[in-house]
Amino acid sequence: MKKFFIVFLILFVNSLHCFGIEEIKKTEEIVLEKEGLNLEHISDLYYGKAEDSNKLNPVFKLFTEKGLAFENSRLNAIKVNFLFDGQLNFTKPDNNNESLNYDFAVVEPMVSMYFNDKKTKFMLDMNLVRDLEGYDNKFTEKISQLYISHKIMPNQTVLIGQGERIPTTLNGSRGTMGQDFVLKSQLGRTFGNFWAAGIRNKGQYKYLDYDIGLYDSTRMMKSFGNGTDFTGYVMFKPLANIDNEASNWKIGGGYNTGKYKNSYSQYSVYTGYDYKKFHVQAEYADADGYNGLKESQNRANGFYTTLAYDITPKIALLGRYDYFTSDKHNSSLDTNEYTAGITYKPYKNMKIMLNYVRKNYSNKPDSNMILFATRFIL
Repeated sequence: MKKFFIVFLILFVNSLHCFGIEEIKKTEEIVLEKEGLNLEHISDLYYGKAEDSNKLNPVFKLFTEKGLAFENSRLNAIKVNFLFDGQLNFTKPDNNNESLNYDFAVVEPMVSMYFNDKKTKFMLDMNLVRDLEGYDNKFTEKISQLYISHKIMPNQTVLIGQGERIPTTLNGSRGTMGQDFVLKSQLGRTFGNFWAAGIRNKGQYKYLDYDIGLYDSTRMMKSFGNGTDFTGYVMFKPLANIDNEASNWKIGGGYNTGKYKNSYSQYSVYTGYDYKKFHVQAEYADADGYNGLKESQNRANGFYTTLAYDITPKIALLGRYDYFTSDKHNSSLDTNEYTAGITYKPYKNMKIMLNYVRKNYSNKPDSNMILFATRFIL
């Protein structure tokens, strides 16, 4: 499987070279010769107005910021993106059993269709390498998002289908490119980091954002009809009216409840603050049974706090303390993680990440991990 995706990536990059670079050269020659424009105007054709992007080759237009535009059609544009996440993992437990492996964590093509009413959108994206334990349907488990959304008001959108990750915790709901570390926090990857089909309403306002939804309690389309799930999350921005660098303080939380095989309920609270080059976050979550990618009836909770400093606009140093117990009645299941990392962003759509993780277990030898990840989206 890994060899297949290596070949796939090589062919993909070569195809971009064929369709992109040659068309850029041709476009430059035509524009400069016929319209008398300089090279600065070329970028306006690629990333400017949709009607200008029509001058590009149709295949290349799919990978521009505006996508492929249409005239006299119900569709306004089709946009294609490609998300990749490759991870190199070196682990050394205290008993000297070492492991080194490279995984394609995400190989995800995405197609978005925008309609002419400027309010309606259809989206489909699939992680072609996702392989979940206990999922018999190898097609549906790979679907990350399959939904249609409609903006009912300037600040409110209704979504039907399987959209972004459910915000049972803020850390768990963040996408691949939005993560600060290679791994999500323990509570983020246990309580969250999943998708579910349903209907949700998302609002974005000056002083608060919210995400409220009613879902099937199935995760990742494994099966349907086992129960329902309610998840609501609200984020307040109390200093939004202050027009300076000290205004970016957020505080919020969410509640999740439902029934799959068993009933479950969970709450979480979050706070984060950004000031110039410094960024700090903290989140706590407590569950009386939970329904992530795996279901459990245990009482569990977790907490993490992170600190980041931007050395330059492209390079950041990060640290995180992360505590989690999968059963509050069994202290032998407590786990502490200490992570230090550095992130380099050569481009706005690319991240190169290096993390060191020290894991302290209550019931087995401690371990050390070095994680290296390359992430980009086209």
